[in-house]
Amino acid sequence: MASELYVAPIKDESPLPAADLKFANQAVGFAKAIKEPLWGKRIVLARDDFQFVEIWLKRQGKRDALLYWSQAKSFFDATQALEITASPLTAYYSVLNAVKALLSSKDYPFAEAHGVSGDNPQSRRSIENEIIEIHNRGVLSALSSYLGEEEAARTHTLSDVLGNLPFIHRAFSLSRTNSPELFLSLVNPRYVRHPTDDRAWWCADVVGRDADRRVLKSMLPKYEIDEGASGRVVRRRDRIRWLPRSGASSAEKAQAIERLQAYHRKIRRDVVLISASTDLWYLKRRVASIRIVERYELTLIMAAMHRLSELARYDPKGLVKHLEGPNSWLLTEFIELAPAQFMRLIACEITGLEFRMPGVRR
Repeated sequence: MASELYVAPIKDESPLPAADLKFANQAVGFAKAIKEPLWGKRIVLARDDFQFVEIWLKRQGKRDALLYWSQAKSFFDATQALEITASPLTAYYSVLNAVKALLSSKDYPFAEAHGVSGDNPQSRRSIENEIIEIHNRGVLSALSSYLGEEEAARTHTLSDVLGNLPFIHRAFSLSRTNSPELFLSLVNPRYVRHPTDDRAWWCADVVGRDADRRVLKSMLPKYEIDEGASGRVVRRRDRIRWLPRSGASSAEKAQAIERLQAYHRKIRRDVVLISASTDLWYLKRRVASIRIVERYELTLIMAAMHRLSELARYDPKGLVKHLEGPNSWLLTEFIELAPAQFMRLIACEITGLEFRMPGVRR
């Protein structure tokens, strides 16, 4: 793989602008799916992700995955009717069965154990003291392995996990005194290619207060400001080799897609999503007070929801204390928002397709 990558120069040689990367006569957008996005396919416009994925699994003949997906929907629906002190339990089982559906649809082996456990050795009601341990076997560990996560640590605090999730990060920051935000807001993340050769790379526009050069200096070292762009553009430093401009063979196309998928998996650890009527993308940056956890949103949501489900089952009084404490808003936002965020992401992961809300012009 190393031989397939280019190290980006500080400035590209050509004065011409980079062009959108294309495959099957369509621009290669920045996909929500992590492992195997299917570029060149039509976007799915769906209000009910469960129904579309159910139809997709039936067509693929994935009977076991279909059973798990049906259970995930039943638990998801039940969650909507429960009080917040009970809903983490059904929300977690919805997530658990959705992950089983993913792994089964890909014929990826997994042990039936949860693959994660929690503890609070100090018995003090703080999310910094709630410990999440990812095991070597089980559903969550299989998900981590399937996605190819490289995080060395197997133990995280609930605070660290929640701090790495973009859809609750404003609540996370405002629940703390003078806490900076971990994420830079992005517009139009995309893949582009060099105007004269076969190099391709990821880039995105940055607008508003995040476009300040002093803010952009806090980017992860794998990213840089594109000094040649007319606006404020950030890009990945390394490049991949893309297709020749004409006459590519089927084997060359397959190899180029494999390179792009491997490249995409690296970037999707750093570039994260809030799924909404209009999707919102963010790039993680270096913040001294927040530890970056090198895991994907799917794994982080499942791990956090498991710990909260343990509290709902075995220590409901402890969960109530959390919900009445300084992190009340943060935990409420997570419990209420995480299930829908998770299902949109895993629907993309199962099918490899891009899901968006209908009736929203891009």
